[in-house]
Amino acid sequence: MLNDADIEKTLRLGEDSITEFKSVVRNDYKIDAGDISKAVASFANAGGGHILVGVEDDGTPTGVGTLQQADALMRQISSLCQDRIRPSISCQVVKAECGKELLLIVQVPAFGPDRPYLVDGRCFVRDAAQSRPATRDELVRMAQSVDHHFDEQPIENATRDALDEKSIRDILTTTNDELPSDEGLDLYLQALGALDPDGRPTVSGILFFGKDPLRWLLDARVSAVRFKGTNISGEFLDKHEIGGRLPDQLQSATDFLNRHMVNPASIQGLERVEKGVPLEVLREALVNALVHRDYRASSQTCVFVFDDRVEIVNPGVLLNRLSLESICRAGIKQYRNPLIVSLMSRMRRRESLGMGIPEMIRRMKANGLPEPGFSLEGGHFRVVLRLQPAREP
Repeated sequence: MLNDADIEKTLRLGEDSITEFKSVVRNDYKIDAGDISKAVASFANAGGGHILVGVEDDGTPTGVGTLQQADALMRQISSLCQDRIRPSISCQVVKAECGKELLLIVQVPAFGPDRPYLVDGRCFVRDAAQSRPATRDELVRMAQSVDHHFDEQPIENATRDALDEKSIRDILTTTNDELPSDEGLDLYLQALGALDPDGRPTVSGILFFGKDPLRWLLDARVSAVRFKGTNISGEFLDKHEIGGRLPDQLQSATDFLNRHMVNPASIQGLERVEKGVPLEVLREALVNALVHRDYRASSQTCVFVFDDRVEIVNPGVLLNRLSLESICRAGIKQYRNPLIVSLMSRMRRRESLGMGIPEMIRRMKANGLPEPGFSLEGGHFRVVLRLQPAREP
């Protein structure tokens, strides 16, 4: 959000591809609903921006009236974002003072996961200092765009202080990267995608280095349950809510499975033959759930342990043209969270990104176990790993 110095500079430089002024003083402190809806949608379709309400075209601040009038305008803008723009969009609207004038600043997010946004059935984009109808090619690019991913979006209101210095240096040590100087650390974090160019923590930065990730991403957690028997019920033997950074979640979820998985073994000849689900398969399924889940969803990752199987469920459907058949044959080739995948890879947690599922299938079959089951249910991806009781030799 713009600070006082930013506002003064913006008023001085005028409108551009990320800035628009809207006057209300000549319209009895009311906004043109269609005009501001078009401005919001055009910014949302073209990388974000901010609208300064209460400013003339030449950059002169004329204000939005009294505090009561400002509150009414804020409610109107919020309603337009929800009712006039399709799909609806959430924008931060704050009050600001410039000299003696009260202004409103509408911050349109840079990440638009539901693009294109339409106003009265029409799509607009920001071009220099104007909002214009999108061309057919621009519509196609927006619909297919993968230029922005949620994991690279900055966390609203989070500052650099939200990251834990010890966690940063611990992970850099784990990756065997040379520790940069204090002056170069932020530049390094920007290169990793943990900070945006303005120094704000991103979703991936919070998930890997945050002091308290759940403060910012309430559902970025794992619910692990050991049920009694083979069905989901209110009777369980253990339950653990796992929060914290993604590396900690991975370790805690792995420990939970180690405590509750039955891994019988028998001696055949001179070899020890394991009959339980291989640890590598369990870990691969956990990593897949954590790095490929949809962190926008109001749902956590779930790990369910039964007497006869393990189920790992994470929010998120397959991207674009991916199918259950294709990921079983060739692995995952498109990433919902490329920065999270990259950071997890750098930590040496995974050796072959994108080929995990075929390897899971191979290892289960090699242990004489049923192939993993994969399904999509209600916007969630489910993996089922079935156990086979050991037979006495």
